[in-house]
Amino acid sequence: MRVLWLVRNNLTQHPGGDTTQILRTAEALRRRGVTIDLSSEAGADLAEYDLVHLFHLDRLWENAEHCRRVRAAGRPVVLSTIYWPSDEFDRGGRAGFQGWLARRCGSPAYQDLRLFQRYLLHCRQRRVWPRLGLRRFSFGRNVRELLAAVSVILPNSRAEQEQIEIRFGVQRPAVIVPNAADSTVFGPGVGAARSDSPQPGVQSSALHPRGGVLCVGRIEPRKNQLALIQALRGTGIPLTLVGRSGRYSSAYHRRCLRAAGANVCFVAQQPAGELRRYYHAAQVHACVSWYETPGLASLEAALCGCALVVTPGGCTREYFGDDAVYTPPDDPDAIRAAVQQALARGSSAALAARVAREYTWDAAAAATLKAYELALSR
Repeated sequence: MRVLWLVRNNLTQHPGGDTTQILRTAEALRRRGVTIDLSSEAGADLAEYDLVHLFHLDRLWENAEHCRRVRAAGRPVVLSTIYWPSDEFDRGGRAGFQGWLARRCGSPAYQDLRLFQRYLLHCRQRRVWPRLGLRRFSFGRNVRELLAAVSVILPNSRAEQEQIEIRFGVQRPAVIVPNAADSTVFGPGVGAARSDSPQPGVQSSALHPRGGVLCVGRIEPRKNQLALIQALRGTGIPLTLVGRSGRYSSAYHRRCLRAAGANVCFVAQQPAGELRRYYHAAQVHACVSWYETPGLASLEAALCGCALVVTPGGCTREYFGDDAVYTPPDDPDAIRAAVQQALARGSSAALAARVAREYTWDAAAAATLKAYELALSR
C-alpha cells in the first residue's frame, strides 16, 4: 500500500504535537510495510498512490482544495481531524488583538474571520491570487463539505468524534487513533539534569530537584503557562517551564518572563533524550491548557512517573480517567490547589502501565492502517 500524506508546509520548521504525531506514526506504519510519502505540495502527482491522508480539520484553506483534487482523481481521502472546539479559549484565553476580536465578535463569527485571515496569509506565502467568495469563508459550511468528501475520519478520541458530530451535524465512518508516547524513550529515568542554554530572563540554569512542577510545551496563550506561574506565585513550589515561544506568541512569552518569580525556571525546547531527564526530575507535570487532545507531554510525563495536573478541556478524561488531577484553566486558586493535591497524591503506576500498554505509536499505526483498509473498501 502506498499513501500520500499532505501535511502543513511548516511541519518541522514550527514543530508541535502534530509534528510528533505525524512523524512517529509514519515510522510505525513503514515498519508495517506501508509506503508513506510526506508532501505539502498541492500539485503532487496522485497516480501512484492508493489513497491520500490529510491532517487538521480546521486547515480548510488548503485541505478543501486538496480534497477536491484527490476526489477528482478517484482516490479515497482520510482525515486526521486533530480538532477541539475553541469556544472557551476564544472567550477567556486568547490574547492581544486576536483575543479582542474573538470576544468582540463571538466565537462562531471569529472562526469565520480567522479562516479568512489564514487563507489570505496562505495565498501570500504561496504567491497566488486569492479567490474571494462568501462561501469560502464560512467555517462551519466548509467543515461540513470537507467531512462529507472524506471517506474516513481519524479522531484521537471518542470525545473528539462526538464533538465533531454535535458541532457540525455530520457523521462519518471513524476509526479512533490514539495519541501516544514512546516507552522506550520515556521509561525508567536518570534523575535530575541541568540546562546548558536557558532563555533570557531565567532565574536559574539548574533544574529543581524532584518534587517540583514541570510544564512542557510551546509557550503560548492556549497552553496557559501565565496562569500556572500566577497560581504558584508565593508558594515556594519550584516550577520549570520547558519550551520555545509559540508562533506569534513572543509577547505572551515576555509576559510570562515578567510574571515569573524566583521559583520559576525557563528552559529552551529540548530533544527527547534530554527531555526525559526533565520529566524524571519533577514530581508533577502540569498542563493547564484551555484544551488538549490530550497533550503528548502529559502522556510522556505519565510514563516517567510524574503525577498529572490537567484541565478537562479536550479529551483528557478519556485518556487519564481518575489518574490525574483536574482544574479549570481560568482559576489560579484552583490550579494551585490541584498542584498541591497532585504533589501530595503522587504518581500513578497504573496510569504509567496503561500508557505503555495502550498509547503507543504501534497502536496508532495499527488503527491508522485499519482506517486505510476501511477507506479502500468503501
